[in-house]
Amino acid sequence: MALSTENKLYISLGVLAVLGGALFLQNKKDKAEAQSYTLSGQAAQLPKIDLTDDDLKKIDKIEITKAATGDAGAPVAVELTKTGDDWKLTKPVEATANQPNVKSLLDNLKTLKVSELIDSSTASYAKFGLSDDKALHAVFSKGNGVALDVYFGDSGGRGQMTRIAGKDGVYAVKGYSSFLYARDVKGWRDLTIFKFEDTQVSNVTIDNETGSYVFALEGDKWTSKLKKGKDSAEPIKNFDESKLKDMLRAYKSLNADNFADKSKTEADVGLQKPVSTVVFTLKDGAKREIKVGATAEGTSRWVKATGSDEIWSISSWAAEWATAEEKKFQKSDDKKPGSSDADHPNAKHYMGGPPGMGAPPGMGAPPGAP
Repeated sequence: MALSTENKLYISLGVLAVLGGALFLQNKKDKAEAQSYTLSGQAAQLPKIDLTDDDLKKIDKIEITKAATGDAGAPVAVELTKTGDDWKLTKPVEATANQPNVKSLLDNLKTLKVSELIDSSTASYAKFGLSDDKALHAVFSKGNGVALDVYFGDSGGRGQMTRIAGKDGVYAVKGYSSFLYARDVKGWRDLTIFKFEDTQVSNVTIDNETGSYVFALEGDKWTSKLKKGKDSAEPIKNFDESKLKDMLRAYKSLNADNFADKSKTEADVGLQKPVSTVVFTLKDGAKREIKVGATAEGTSRWVKATGSDEIWSISSWAAEWATAEEKKFQKSDDKKPGSSDADHPNAKHYMGGPPGMGAPPGMGAPPGAP
């Protein structure tokens, strides 16, 4: 049976539609493949930051320069040098480095990945905070060579804007943690003044404006005596043993909250004639001694520990024990015998807390008070 002209036309249109659809799908597939090849090619051309654990172990010098802040600011340059297994801060001052902070910085290098080319020229460095006067510049050296030399600028949704020394262009980098690199000098220093186990202390003496305190461990109980002026030493009335234990907890791992400029002398910070001298004697005969001077920033005080030339400042929580009046070691009328500030439900908010933080609201209020 012969097909009509109309049917032949419909069949031809159907064939054309099928062929057109097939051609469209093929073109779409070819375009996607071409795009994927282009992306793969771009990724392959990106510079790589690829440092292994072995590479990190070989790094023996770190130089970080932060750009100046404010009109009167100046760039801050920090240099850390490795000797054996330990890191030291060698610029702008010489001191033992904060080992965990250096390790965290080095570990971060393994997470850095270049994800995108933002601009292949040098023209936009200032725009992205990558000019020499704006960027944070970090150089990691190993032996006589350089493991990584990078500049970090602005950050955003595309990543951390980065320059890599020796390569023109602005790149986006993933994995960067700015606080690990941009610490101030204090953040790179080991701020430990001294340590001891509070359970190993057998004797504590305090000499301050109130008088001379002597606390001695007899058996498992602490005794107390206070000598005022020319009077003979007498036991502290209503002595609260838990208060002394609070003091031991404040000093057993004594960390500074800052350090004095090298130009400052003992006379400048009130340490030539200290307001207090505290000595902890351990059961093995070892001693930890600290002298307390004038007020530093806020309510912190300048101190100096025996055996060190460094002048530090410590928080008011620790300093107030050194300058304490007699009542600080006595039972409070509004607290049950044997209770301690450390037992207060809010004690965690201030014991060992930020410098200058005092007791929380309500401390010392009568039991049951709102």
